[in-house]
Amino acid sequence: MKKILYVIFLVLFTLIILYFKGNIANYLTNEIVLPSKDKEPVKINYNDYKYDDWLFVHNVTDFTAYKYEDFNNIFYTILNSGEKEFSFNCADTYQSCKDDVQNYINTDETLGNINNLVHPYNSFKNIQVTITSHGKVTIVVDHIYDDEQIKYVNNEIENFINNNINNSMSDNDKIKAFHDYIINNTKYDQDVKTDEEKILLSSYNAYGLLTNKKAICGGYTDTLAIYLNMLGYKNYRIATNEHIWNLVNVNGEYLHIDATWDDPVTSNGSDQLLHDFFLINTTTLHSKDPSEHNYNTNIYLEAK
Repeated sequence: MKKILYVIFLVLFTLIILYFKGNIANYLTNEIVLPSKDKEPVKINYNDYKYDDWLFVHNVTDFTAYKYEDFNNIFYTILNSGEKEFSFNCADTYQSCKDDVQNYINTDETLGNINNLVHPYNSFKNIQVTITSHGKVTIVVDHIYDDEQIKYVNNEIENFINNNINNSMSDNDKIKAFHDYIINNTKYDQDVKTDEEKILLSSYNAYGLLTNKKAICGGYTDTLAIYLNMLGYKNYRIATNEHIWNLVNVNGEYLHIDATWDDPVTSNGSDQLLHDFFLINTTTLHSKDPSEHNYNTNIYLEAK
């Protein structure tokens, strides 16, 4: 009887040891090892299309979010780098960080506007986010342009520059030459009515404009932005909920270009080339159209 009780005791004791050993191992792994790995300093690698700082956002090296406002600079830096996947950390003191990240991604319109402050090649179509229990945030970026499209667009615009632009031209003439080229070779795509059609036809980006010779405002704007970058003009895309156009720094002044509105849709289908929205200041822009160009002045601060 004693031997049986001893065996039972030994078995129970062993199970208890194994149970606590497992819990201890899990604790060490989940509460000490993983968190310390999650909190390692992170570095970012920029591609060839990095932008400098803007008034609203700037590139950072500290990828720890201490408060909601930190997301602006962190997400700008990640998008601006061209990274397809990147992780940053929530500070231990930032208790609502997980919920705030989800809100920032899914409902806050700021991220969509920040997407316009990076090079078109680095802008996203979709973003996915995962968050560990220890506050490590990983985002996966689905970029608008793939490598083949970037190569094609770059070749097309470089060919235009080589054949049409020279150092004797003024800034105005250099920009006007491509503005006019886009309009003379593109028709506004009136047939696009759904987001699926936009993606299928690529009418919203430079690849679609240059291959199909059709585009909506996003296609006009991206194509001009890529050209401006190639010539070294500091610029970004500026948008409302309904429309998007370009803002470029020429001789120390930020001016608007809306190539879409300079390529009006006519009742008889004839082509028109206008310069009503070419290199104009904000006062002039709003005097011409106060509705569709009514952008968020708290974000696009250079356009004030």
